[in-house]
Amino acid sequence: MTEAEQNAIREIQHVTGLAGGAYAVIEGGSTRTECFGYADMETRRPVTERSFFDIASNSKAFTTMLGAIASGEGRFNWDAPVREQYPEFSMLDEYAAAHMTGRDLACHRSGLARHEFMRARVYTSIADMARRTRYMELSRGFRESYEYNNHMFIVLGHVMERVYGRPWRELVLERIARPLGIEMRFRGRDCDFSGLDCALPHRPDGKGGAYRCAYADNVVAGPCGGIRTNLLGMIAWLRCLLDSGAPLCTEQAFHALLVPNVPTESEGGHELLCSYAMGWRTSAYRGKRLVYHGGAIAGFQSHVAFFPEENKGIVVLLNTSSTTGAAILRDLLLDELCGAVPEPVAPKLSAWRRSMAENSALLEKVHAGTIPDSEACTWLCGTFYHPAYDDFTVAERDRAVWLDYGNFHAPVRVTEDEEIIACEEDPVPDYMKLRRMEGGLFVETSDLAMWLPFRRVE
Repeated sequence: MTEAEQNAIREIQHVTGLAGGAYAVIEGGSTRTECFGYADMETRRPVTERSFFDIASNSKAFTTMLGAIASGEGRFNWDAPVREQYPEFSMLDEYAAAHMTGRDLACHRSGLARHEFMRARVYTSIADMARRTRYMELSRGFRESYEYNNHMFIVLGHVMERVYGRPWRELVLERIARPLGIEMRFRGRDCDFSGLDCALPHRPDGKGGAYRCAYADNVVAGPCGGIRTNLLGMIAWLRCLLDSGAPLCTEQAFHALLVPNVPTESEGGHELLCSYAMGWRTSAYRGKRLVYHGGAIAGFQSHVAFFPEENKGIVVLLNTSSTTGAAILRDLLLDELCGAVPEPVAPKLSAWRRSMAENSALLEKVHAGTIPDSEACTWLCGTFYHPAYDDFTVAERDRAVWLDYGNFHAPVRVTEDEEIIACEEDPVPDYMKLRRMEGGLFVETSDLAMWLPFRRVE
């Protein structure tokens, strides 16, 4: 571990409470691995190369790799309408539904709003989640611009199920994990970690420490973020990427995944020409073509990045969410690969402190609010339904008013500026804002700046 890496990790841990992590740097035929911190802060068990992490959104590239394999076999065309394999596919915009292609699903230009919060409640199947697309509101026009969207990767995963007639999990294991020798598990309540070395999930407490949190466990998120593996598995994956997809798919099919499709904003000071390809971001980093992706879910962060023409790349796995640590380490390691002096980490950690202060201010605002009065409860309390999201309940109990939506449970408060909000008690809180509508409630969630209509059913 270089001195710059040691210093950066020390600062990240001190400021954010990062529990631990592992990373690898590949240069040509050489691989350097580093592990640091704790897989379990309570027992002080160390992270190892075999410790399992959630890789979150880095799972997307595994789903598009299935598309590359199918494309190379002549089973799938990225530019054909999705309805050729999945005739029932539907959206509120019929033109978009009829013309949507696999490429549109894989590059975030479908026009569909993010709709993340629903996975607090909807624990069904990938097929059912794909079906619910027909009821989800759009936030912009079809192919109008980039908007990151996990849901359409779930749809893409289901399209692969239709192409092969097999569940997405089985396809990833059979066509990717086993040929590369990757030990793998998947997000879900049925995940069996028996006998495995696992890096346990942690969240920052906002005061320089971290605490153990629950695993994200919704199986429907598999194609967009449900893979679990270790550093050794991710090294095998990165070597496959540096070898143009061999032995999984043809070189032509692999490089089709890296073609820019839609422009995006820069994620760093040394990036230019940023875009989204298919399951991958692309840019020019210090003048070199970079392909990369990040991942974040409750308790974990990850980063995969590589310079295709240089035969160099990195993997970062962390077992604490919301720390900005993965992005900091990514840039540091890339700078080292470029022979550049790494940027100081203090400004990035200062930005993290500001974001945590904003969360704290939101919580203080909610704490200072009042319990809804009896008049408000006449229209607030009840059960409310949306065909994509299913239902949530607002009810009086324990001398307060509570909102329950799947695994989201929070007291409802009326703030000084008359917002009605149900907010988690967490340093990085999720929330639901409520507003009266005829026959129900409008809801805005922490992941989506859009008011969604829920009709009263009870």
